[in-house]
Amino acid sequence: MRSISSRVCNPPEPPLMIATDVNGTLIDEAYRHTSRARDLAETLQDAGVVIALVTSKTLDESLIYAKRLGLREECPGYIIVAEEGGIVYASNERLLPERFAVLAKPPDRRLVEELVPERCRGSVRWLDMLTPEEVSSITGLPLEEAEAARHRRSVLALHGPRDCLEEVYDALAARGYYVRLGSKFLMVGVGGGKAEAIRYVKRNSPVLRSTPVVALGDSGRDMGMLEEADYAIVVPPRRGEPLRLHRADYIVAAEPAPTGWVEALERLLPLIGAYRGLTR
Repeated sequence: MRSISSRVCNPPEPPLMIATDVNGTLIDEAYRHTSRARDLAETLQDAGVVIALVTSKTLDESLIYAKRLGLREECPGYIIVAEEGGIVYASNERLLPERFAVLAKPPDRRLVEELVPERCRGSVRWLDMLTPEEVSSITGLPLEEAEAARHRRSVLALHGPRDCLEEVYDALAARGYYVRLGSKFLMVGVGGGKAEAIRYVKRNSPVLRSTPVVALGDSGRDMGMLEEADYAIVVPPRRGEPLRLHRADYIVAAEPAPTGWVEALERLLPLIGAYRGLTR
């Protein structure tokens, strides 16, 4: 195998960008990916394909997963869209001359705290005010990732009783904030969104402006990205029905994450001619 330093970026314009959600799409609920994903990522990068991790995770967390997936900083490089689209990072200047951009502002914490119901104050806390051990206990993340999850630059996170977070969600949504209520945290920001972040990458990249995009996701927060992509893959949950898109031309993976991510891409890519040499 060629060393990374000897690789040549060929073709000069990437034939494809794969924009993938992480939780529930690339990795399962235990934060595991399959070794087949790393093998496929290597094959795709050898073909010049750019992989973009598009996730609610922080940039620090995402860099951990980029390393585990074997994503290369050069030739062709990779993109990270972190914090629900609030942060965009490119591994090299060829992909984005300004390698780091903040697309969503963090909220005014005092305003958010004022919207927390009186009965909930003391039980609703900012994620970055929790210790790594507390984050690990809540999420099941290893300590290294739990520490990385605390360092948010754009979209902030609150943890607390579900009924309290629901009231804060309603109050913030009525004021026009970007909000998403997950199973463990309420995410809040000003601006952002995964689809807008992908549009930003396409507008500002010298080499990705006309590159077709394959998007993969599993939940409603991926909807905009999946609807706008040239090709879309829905990864089903382990329980319940898969996400339904408005468009008709999309693939539903046969398996949940992490296996479904690999198998759906292996099924799609030869069909669209993005990489004719791809084999199982």
